[in-house]
Amino acid sequence: MNILNFFREDLSEILGVYYEDEKIFLARLAENIETAEINFEVDLNDKTPFVEQLATKIKLFCNKRGWKISKVAFTLREGEAATFQTEFKNIPANEIANAVKIWAAANVGKDARYTSLKFNDEIWMEALNAAIVEEYISAFDKNSMQLCALTAIPANLINEERPLTPFNRAIFAADILRNNKSPNILAEKISAWNVKKITLTAAAIFFIALTGFSAKLFSDYHSALKRAETAHTRFETFDDINNLKEDFDAATAKSAALNSIIAAQGVNFKNFNALVKLGKIADGKIILSKVKASDENLELEGVADSPDAVKVYLYRLKKYVSPKVKLKNSSENDGQIFFSISINLL
Repeated sequence: MNILNFFREDLSEILGVYYEDEKIFLARLAENIETAEINFEVDLNDKTPFVEQLATKIKLFCNKRGWKISKVAFTLREGEAATFQTEFKNIPANEIANAVKIWAAANVGKDARYTSLKFNDEIWMEALNAAIVEEYISAFDKNSMQLCALTAIPANLINEERPLTPFNRAIFAADILRNNKSPNILAEKISAWNVKKITLTAAAIFFIALTGFSAKLFSDYHSALKRAETAHTRFETFDDINNLKEDFDAATAKSAALNSIIAAQGVNFKNFNALVKLGKIADGKIILSKVKASDENLELEGVADSPDAVKVYLYRLKKYVSPKVKLKNSSENDGQIFFSISINLL
């Protein structure tokens, strides 16, 4: 099993979307391409923004179809974004980028979101108001879908590519997302790595490592003090104490910095001892992606390289943390076991 796959963004299933004439055209890119057409008319009596109504309709349809969509690519209608195509010859790439930025600010505003695509000696530019872009992103976020591509279709492609049917327009944006191509107003949202998983895992590992390190320093520091208090203490013992105190002070400073990280994840330090024990029983076959504590419970989420690794981890939790351990759920994907565990500390 390649554990790095756990941290990669999953682009194996992408939903391309295009809307026109009260119809939503969907193209699901997985192993094959599936298409679907939905009738959709904006409810003028509903104060919910149009894009949010649209995203909700799409989410309901995907649930009925059994499409587990997380990544969405949206193709804008002609005229929805400001667009322009012009000739650029023998101009450095950095100057082209600056020219696109100036054009976008002049046509949409200084907060414009923009992108471009070069065709030989010509360049296609498109821009959209930042507030509108955020409205699109928010609409899909509220429906547990991540909008990662937003684009208009360059004029050159309309003339040269396959016939631009509504479904092909939906596929156009999905293909841009999957292959990380231009033009995409949301290009910065495409990444090979899942930053959220990496951040949570790093915070959990940092916390577990630091708590174990701090506990050892506490023990060493107080042991040294006890030795110093006994009769006939040698002078070098005080040097040891001073060195330990410096290490301890450094760890204390790190702990203070860690507080903000843990607080952001909802970890309660009343369960400090239980969290330290988590660090002691960890091994390379288990990676925790989420650690959340309340007054009574610990909630863990993570990934293992085999079902047996999960069983061993459950045994260790029951033995060293609390006998009240429950495996809430587990599922297998590409040889990895994703699990969540609840621990009652009362």
